[in-house]
Amino acid sequence: MVAVRLGRRRVVRSVAFCALVSLSPVAMLVKPVVADTPAAVTVAGLSQGARGDAVRQVQQALINQGIPVAGGADGVFGAATSAALRQFQAAKGIAQTGVVDDATALALGLASSPVLGLTQGTRGESVTQLQQRLIASGISVRGGADGVFGSGTADALKQFQSAKGLPSTGVVDAATAAALGSVQVPSSSGPSQSSDTQSSASGSLVGLKVGSRGETVKQLQQQLIAAGHRVPGGADGVFGVATATSLSSFQSAAGLKPTAIVDDATVAALAAAPRSGGGAGAGGGQGAASPLLGLKYGSTGGAVKTLQETLLKAGVNVRGGADGVFGLSTQNALKQYQQAAGLSASGRVDEQTASALASGRSVAGGGASSGLVGLKSGSLGSSVRDLQQALIKAGISIRGGADGIFGPATAQAVSAFQTAQGLPVTGVADAATVAALANPKPISGGGGGGAAAPSGGFPQFGEKGARVISLQSALMKAGITVRGGVDGSFGAGTSAAVMDFQRAKGLRVTGRIDDATAAQLGLGAQQPPAAPDVSTVTLAAFPVQGRCYFTDTWMAVRSGGRAHLGVDIIAPQGKLIYAVTDGTITRVYTDHPGSLAGNGLRLTQGDGTYFFYAHMVSIAEGIAVGSKVTAGQVIGYVGSTGSSATNHLHFEVHPKGGSAVNPYPMVKAIDGCKRT
Repeated sequence: MVAVRLGRRRVVRSVAFCALVSLSPVAMLVKPVVADTPAAVTVAGLSQGARGDAVRQVQQALINQGIPVAGGADGVFGAATSAALRQFQAAKGIAQTGVVDDATALALGLASSPVLGLTQGTRGESVTQLQQRLIASGISVRGGADGVFGSGTADALKQFQSAKGLPSTGVVDAATAAALGSVQVPSSSGPSQSSDTQSSASGSLVGLKVGSRGETVKQLQQQLIAAGHRVPGGADGVFGVATATSLSSFQSAAGLKPTAIVDDATVAALAAAPRSGGGAGAGGGQGAASPLLGLKYGSTGGAVKTLQETLLKAGVNVRGGADGVFGLSTQNALKQYQQAAGLSASGRVDEQTASALASGRSVAGGGASSGLVGLKSGSLGSSVRDLQQALIKAGISIRGGADGIFGPATAQAVSAFQTAQGLPVTGVADAATVAALANPKPISGGGGGGAAAPSGGFPQFGEKGARVISLQSALMKAGITVRGGVDGSFGAGTSAAVMDFQRAKGLRVTGRIDDATAAQLGLGAQQPPAAPDVSTVTLAAFPVQGRCYFTDTWMAVRSGGRAHLGVDIIAPQGKLIYAVTDGTITRVYTDHPGSLAGNGLRLTQGDGTYFFYAHMVSIAEGIAVGSKVTAGQVIGYVGSTGSSATNHLHFEVHPKGGSAVNPYPMVKAIDGCKRT
């Protein structure tokens, strides 16, 4: 980097810029950074409410670009500045956020990029850098990083722009340069510093946001955890959705604007924050120490689960139970609690709400059983376990026992109970069913009115572990071929083998292990595997390019006795499919006659958690077993291969390599179907 000081003005030019000027007139679109204030001031992350020299710099740049700012360059980021910024972003084809992101800073001339303005025909080191960044993002460049911007580089750039939802122009504009991560913003102390000492201390954290990586991110995560804010995944050095949620929660708790971007005010608040020494609500009214503070719609993780459990204990019904996902049901439950407690019904956890929850204040008209109302197929957690235990106590058997997972066995048990009690048979724990569970009529015959429910203790479709190994071994011993062998995974191959055995023995052909099938196989009841811990799973990116559509189809009945173990995201053929996290491709499936998955793959994290993708029209070039991928990288394209009737992505989540869990709440929390 070459710096020339002219009086109080500083001109910063990159060496790559000098090379570009000599190569192409188009390259002259790259502008030097000219700052009226010291180079320590940055504009990254500025939004409405900010003040200071950095804001004044943005306002002056807007005015220089011909965008009027009511009030002039006064250093106050108000509604007028926000409107002017949105007008500028619209004119430049940048997302109209009203926040100074990298693309906006670059377009305003307040940041630099060695690749800005590159187009077909240019050559040099800057082109090499562009090609290297495209390759690093998972885009194949014909000819490699040779420093020549030819048709291969143009095609790769257009593919990258399409993947990021940008106009496929083949020219590196500001938005594309920002998406490539090639923007060079001056290091800073931020818009509202209090001292030179603070600036120096915070410089390594300021500007961190989604997409950042490294030791500084790890430091931020450690400080958030120390301040009592849970970061799913821990201090792993990767700034994903989980870290952004935790940071926003901290900023709200500290009275700052929840931007999920680290500015100096955030760093100062982190330094001054009391270190967590207890659980939720420790310290009585000390709202800042509560991990619940700042939780709102879209939040996920252990803190949300704690909030839901606290609401249930307070007598407020949370439809779906404590599943760790802050959706509409949790928002409505929180508003109900706030209204009953005489608080502002905002639907988010502010200091007053956190204090009330910590004090154990309950609301009238509730009751412990109210948390069971609304539970249905796909629900998870302690509320489901309470429901299952109540059913068992009432005389209804449940395959798998009280495992906290509302699957087909629990739905069948609820239906059997409803039949025995003379209630409408819905398979859902409605208010009448929950009320009947509190004082049930006597039940005989294992469920009343129909065949007795299985006694339980046998493996189910989708399960993995010791019970499945026992089943597969028994099938093999009986002379039944199990496709895939004794692998401990109850999938389509095992289900088909069970059906073959049932046909051979004249049993009802279901592909499931009922009492009669277990008896013929000589299988004894075994304890079910522990329920998967979904709190350890975090999706850093939505898996499909919008526009798209999906709904909750967890455990829906499929052909051949199968149950649906994922979520189907419907989208047109050819839409991009993204890696939802950093990881390794550990298995690739190819379409063939009789294939269920069609073209697909398995993406695995370090802890063994894997994500299964199916029905792709094709897998992205360069993706194979052993490929290392990053969250948001293109790994395939939507199709309808295998056992599929329409173009869609079938997506499954297997925590720590175990049985599948319902992925719907996870993908819903980061729904990207409306983003194109």
